[in-house]
This record gives sequence, structure tokens and C-alpha cells, in this order.
Amino acid sequence: MIYTVRPGDSLWSIASTLCRNPYLWRQIADDNHIRGSTILVGQSLVVSDALCSRRAAGALSGMVASGGQCVAGGARFAGQSLPPEAGQPALIPTLTHVFVLADEINVFDRKVVRRVLVSSKMADEVARQIGRPLKLFPNPERFGFQATGPDAVLSIGQHARGMKPSPFVSSSSLPFGAWRFSGEPFWIDVAKARQAGASLHETDEIVADLDRIASKMKTEADRQKIEVVKQKVSADREVLIKGPVPATAVKGPVAMGATRVLQGVQVVGFTLSAVELGSAASRSVDEKSLRPIGAETLRQAGGWAGAWAGVKLGAAAGAMVGIETGPGAVVTMGLGSIIGGTAGYFGADWVSDHIDPN
Repeated sequence: MIYTVRPGDSLWSIASTLCRNPYLWRQIADDNHIRGSTILVGQSLVVSDALCSRRAAGALSGMVASGGQCVAGGARFAGQSLPPEAGQPALIPTLTHVFVLADEINVFDRKVVRRVLVSSKMADEVARQIGRPLKLFPNPERFGFQATGPDAVLSIGQHARGMKPSPFVSSSSLPFGAWRFSGEPFWIDVAKARQAGASLHETDEIVADLDRIASKMKTEADRQKIEVVKQKVSADREVLIKGPVPATAVKGPVAMGATRVLQGVQVVGFTLSAVELGSAASRSVDEKSLRPIGAETLRQAGGWAGAWAGVKLGAAAGAMVGIETGPGAVVTMGLGSIIGGTAGYFGADWVSDHIDPN
């Protein structure tokens, strides 16, 4: 078709209007022997039907830039100069590839929360309020959690009644722990605790053991005391852990927040990869060729494999300088995944371009 340029038009807007894919502006420029992106009102442009039929294939395959291109974490940002009358910004950023993995890939991994006092000032203040000293936990992300009496013989119900020393560590299945207790929340990864040999006793188990204890009480007053304990256990959603909880299973608020942010970025990356693969699959159908989907699969596999390797290398690098737990470990693994994902994607992209250029 022949298109006559009107006031306010740009190659970007013309490609978007006619082909429903603004990133085809460069092909329109090339077809009309236009250097740069400057067009004049009244100028006639040839826009081929074949070009516009490729709109679905090119919509998300990334930008071809007339300016430079920089890469950060597998994300491409292309600078594109457009004429002032086009009404478009001079820089059009498009995030097309994100290869970031959190140290915990599965966002649904179960956590229990233990609230403890990590500051001596806070511990002293709370101790004054309740009239007795409280134990301080200065750095659970470094030392983990240990029971007061690992070899003690107590039932879970007796622990809930406050008997000490105990072989159990109290925690809660509530998202931020039991608010009845003062202190900073620390999230315990259940799978990692179990791998270290710990066992968990759920709220219902504790309540059942308290019922067993109550059935042996001789007075109504004693049974009422047990009932009060049961109500607190249920409200707190208390979960007891028997066995040591290693530092690698513990995260404080900063480390947990960083993990959740990285997991959110990770989900965005998975979504973008799915879109890219869907676009390549459409191209394969349109072109009756396996080359587009094959090449894009290789690119995505390279990116995610590189990100996974980067997590492991980041963890190893952190361990070499003494950063094995806490926020530092989350950051080193996240940076490792960004670097590894970027390298993996562009390495695979170089190979893929010999199969089907993007």
C-alpha cells in the first residue's frame, strides 16, 4: 500500500497504526530508503502487506534500535530517535528479557515464623514490663535457633504450658508470627529445617496433647487453665520444632523482603519468556517452519540455565568471603543469576541467530 505522511506522523506511529507493531518502523524506513527516522508531511511511503503480516511475530521479539543498546540483567533498552512532531519520547524503553532467579525459586515454600528479641535495649524494656528477664537472640541468621533443653523429656502440651527446659522451639504459622509476642520476626524454611533433622508439631497436635493433659486434671480450676492455654495456642497458630534450626533455614525481615522482590521479578521473567515463546510459535505456524520456535527455545533455555548457574556461583562466591546467610547471601545469589542469565541468553542468542535471526 502507499501511505501519505500526515502532520504528527512518525515512522513509529505509522508502523503501529498500519501493522499494529510499532517496532516495524525500521523495516518501513529501510523499504523506503530512509536514513534515520525523519519523514516529511506529504511524503509517500510504501508499506508492504507482507511486512504487516509479520506484526505478531515481531511484536515482542525486542527492539531494533537506531541508537545504542545496553543490557542489564537480561533486559534490553533501545534508544530510538524520532522526529519532534511525532509526539513520541526520545527514549522508548522495552523490557523484553528478564532472567532473574531468587535464592528460593518456589514462592510457595512453607515458612513458619518465630518472633524473638535481637536488641538488648528492647529485651530490657520488655523485661521491665513483664517483671522477668527474657532471652536475647542477637543474630538468628548467623546462629539459627536451638531449644533450651535438647535432651529434655517433655510433651508438646507441657511445652505449651511453659515448662522448661524444653526440646522444642516455638514458632507460628501466621504470616508474620504471633503478635502476642514482642520481637522481630524471623522466617524459618520448613523444608530446610527438616533436611537438618528437625521435626514439626502442628497446632492441632498441641491442642490434642493439651486435651490429654486436661483429662488427667483433678480440679475444674486446673482444667480451665489448660483451656486458656489452648485458646492461646490456637490464636497464635503455634507450631513446635524439635531439633536444631540451622542458620541457612532462617531469614530476617530484610532478607525475606529481598527474596520476595526477586521472586516477583522472577515471575515477570517467566511470563515474558512464555510470551516470547508464544510469539515464536505463532511465527513457526505462519512460516510453516520449526526454526523460529527452535531458536527462541534455545535463547530462553540459555538464559534460564545461565541464571540457575549464576545462583550457584553467587552462593559460592558469597561463601568464599564469609557471606553464607542473611541479606548478603540473597543479594549475591540474585546478582549471580542476573549476570549468569544475561551471559546465558546472549550466548544462546548468538547460536540461535544462525538458526533464525531475531
